[in-house]
Order: sequence, then C-alpha cells, then structure tokens
Amino acid sequence: MNETIERLIDAIRSRDALVFIESVEEQEVTRDLQAIALSLKQSLISWNPVQHFRDITPQGGIGAMSPMGQVESLAKMLFEINDYAGDAIFVLQDVNFLLNDRTPPSELAILIRNFKLLKQSLRTTNKTIVVIGNHYNLPCELEDDFAFIRRSRPDKDELMKILLSFVAAQHWENQLSADPIVRDMIIDAARGLTADQARSSFAKAFLANGNLDEKAISFLLDQKKQIIQRNDLLEYYDATTTMDSVGGLLYLKEWLKKRKKTFSEEARNLGIQEPKGLLVFGVPGGGKSLTAKAVSGMWQMPLLRFDIGRVFGQFVGQSESNMREALNIAEAIAPCILWIDEMEKGFAGASGGHETTTRVLGNFLTWMQEKKSTVVVIATANDITRLPDEFIRKGRFDEMFFVTTPNINERTEILEIQLRKHKLNPEHFDIPKLSQLTKDRTGAEIEQAIMEAKINAFNENKAPTTDDIYDAFRSVVPIWSSFRAKVDSPEYKQIIKAAKPASPQDSQ
Repeated sequence: MNETIERLIDAIRSRDALVFIESVEEQEVTRDLQAIALSLKQSLISWNPVQHFRDITPQGGIGAMSPMGQVESLAKMLFEINDYAGDAIFVLQDVNFLLNDRTPPSELAILIRNFKLLKQSLRTTNKTIVVIGNHYNLPCELEDDFAFIRRSRPDKDELMKILLSFVAAQHWENQLSADPIVRDMIIDAARGLTADQARSSFAKAFLANGNLDEKAISFLLDQKKQIIQRNDLLEYYDATTTMDSVGGLLYLKEWLKKRKKTFSEEARNLGIQEPKGLLVFGVPGGGKSLTAKAVSGMWQMPLLRFDIGRVFGQFVGQSESNMREALNIAEAIAPCILWIDEMEKGFAGASGGHETTTRVLGNFLTWMQEKKSTVVVIATANDITRLPDEFIRKGRFDEMFFVTTPNINERTEILEIQLRKHKLNPEHFDIPKLSQLTKDRTGAEIEQAIMEAKINAFNENKAPTTDDIYDAFRSVVPIWSSFRAKVDSPEYKQIIKAAKPASPQDSQ
C-alpha cells in the first residue's frame, strides 16, 4: 500500500469530508481511489464539467445508485452530492478551474459557502469529496477546510513494479534484461517520469531497440529529457561537461573534488554528510555557470537547470504549486544537481516584501532545510545584494564562493583551453603576452575575443595572430570596470567576508 492510499484511508475514516489531492497523475490517483473504495466497500463516483456524474466503482465493488443526473454547474453538483442517499467517495475533476480568482465574486462567495456547509453536512455521513488537481489553487478561504495530500511521482521501487507489471501485460518478459544491474540502470533512467510517462517510454524503448536492455538506457534518458523540458521550469543536461573545460577557480574546484566521495555508501556508513547546496556569486562571465555544468560531469549526476522566473504564475497559488512540482521532479530524479542560474532575478522581489515571491522563497528554503533526497542545489548570482538576507545567511548553503576576474596564471590556463576549444594551436600564440594584457578580463571575455579574432582573420583570408586577439580585447570595455563599483559597495563587501574566494588572487 503506497503512502497516498494510506493517507487517503486515514482521511476518510477520520471523516475529513473534503480532501484535495495534488498530482499530475490523475489516472493513478483514480486507481488508488478505486482500491480504497473496494477495501472500504464504498461506491466511487466521478464528476467533471464534461462527463458529469459517472459510476467508476471497480468491478466487484458496490455500484452507485442511479441515475445521478446530468449536472453541469458546480453549485448544483454540490447539492446533488448533499442529497445523495448512499455511501460514496466523490471524485471531482477540474473543479479548481471553476473556483478561483477569475470566478465572479458573487458566484465565488456562494460556492465557498456551499463547500463549507457541505463539509459540516457530510461529517455525519459516509460520503467524502476528493478534488484532484495539478496544483492547489482553491480560494484561500477553503485552505483549512480541505485535507491536503500530495501524490509524488513514482520512486525507484514503484518504477520497478511499473516496469515488471508492464512487461508482463505485454508478454515481453523475455525481452527484459535478466541482469539486475541493467534493470536498475533502466529504472534510474526513468526516474522523474510519471507512471504513465514511464509506461510509454518503456514501450518506445522496446519498439526502438527490440529489447529492454542496456541499449534502451540512452533512449530512455533522451525520452526523459524531452518530457521534463515540456514543463518550461526545468531543463535537463546530461553529465557531459568536464572540469577540464573550466579554467582557474582553483579553490572552488578543490572543494567540489573533495565532496565527490561523500555520495558513496562508504561515506554514508561513516556518517559523512553529502553537500546540500552551494552558492557561487561574483562577476558575470567568471565561469559560475560553466562550473555548475562541470560538477555534473565530476559527480556523474544529471543536471537540472531550474528557471525561477518561470515559476511565477498569474493565478492564486499557481506559483507555489509550480515550485513544488519542480522540486518534486528533482527529488524523483535524485541523485541530481539542481542548478539555479542568476538566482537574484527570481527572488529579488522577496526582499521588497512582494507577497507571492516571499511565499515561494519560503517554500524553497523550507524544502532545502528538510529535503532527504540527494538533490544538491548549486545557485549562481551576479548581484548578490539583491537576494534577501535569509537566503544568504550562514548555514543556508554548505559554502559560498566569490568569483572575481582570473589572476595571471588562470588567464594563461583559460587562454590555452579556449584556443584549443576553437581549434587553434596555443603554441602559435604568445600566451605570456596575452596573459599580461588581459588583466581584469573574465573567461567569457577571453573566449569572445578569440572568436572575434578568428572571424576577422577568416574574412581577411589568414590565420589569426596574437595581435588579432589583442585588438579584439581593446575594442571592448571589460565588464569588471563597471562591476567593480558594485563589488566595492559596503553591502557586497560584507557578503564577500562571509564567503570563500573561488581562486587565489595574490598573483594579479
């Protein structure tokens, strides 16, 4: 029996007459309710604005009384439930679209009062109303009237059951690898999917490969990437970028390397804690985002880029629900890295008292504090002074690192990396000279200058030279010239004191 079923049975038996289940898996919730109806010997009746009342009691259960009438309005439907003579669980679908801040105030007030009155009336009966929705966005006046249950995406054990039952139903047992390690890898590849998405992906993997074996793993990962990116909140990255592509940031790299082994069984047995989060801030173009991608390769974990700006929806409760859904996906995929780029753009409003932003930030911080799954948050920021104090206080992240412009040794390393990246031989350039001349230039600016020099030389039908790269540098004012004033502000300096330098700066 899964946790959702247990909590639902407890709610029904304790006469919580109104229950809201937040889930993106309506069919799975319906199956759970059918199992509950069967065990409690109750009828199960669904209602939505299109199909109206329907008896969906599973075979062998107690059939609902009929007829239930073709009731289209929400108000009339509630009256019908109140007058229903039998014991039943009523499943209401799409109700949250009929009961929100777009509903006319006079109509909304009546509906809210109807729910409150119905709750009192149903407590003396064996009737229960269960509302299913992707996110809870009912009026705040009803928050205390509904018991709230969140049905998470299937975990590893549930996905294995789904896989085995699916191949049995399709008679594909012989096509499923018998190797337990391969089966485990198949399940890891499917983590983060809904039950229905997992079944569909298993079927597509079989059709594409003829078997469900190690060849299907990359296909499943690609399917997962496509599905996850449909929600606009998360972008899935494979662990392909390595630390070899990151120049400089010596102290930050050492910190990350030391924590690679903390995710092992050996570390857990010794009580060594794995990192929960890291905040990297400083000059734009300093390599913060590239490092986040490279950590994924170092730790061999998938990377999810979380776009905080897209969390905020136009309807009441939608922003908080979007946040929960993104975090639920991350936890389902765990172990993984949750990368939040330029975090100040998403949470800046919280410091100004913006109510929705403050609530969403509160939800996120609570999740960071209480999460049990291996989801390591790597947050990056440029202007960290725009973040609220509670976000950057000591202990919120395992560590904070400040990134400034690279020192001369780092610039040498970055120049060599970028020249090779753009198919140029470093031996053909005066690297020491360029390292000296690029003081206060970020890694991103060094790469841009190399690209510009290469284009200019190509148009002149020649190979790029050291002077071409230097000319490209001279044509652009370094971002540090304007960013320095921000870093020198008292607020920024105070935050830097609480952080570690990402790299040594005594060789500038």
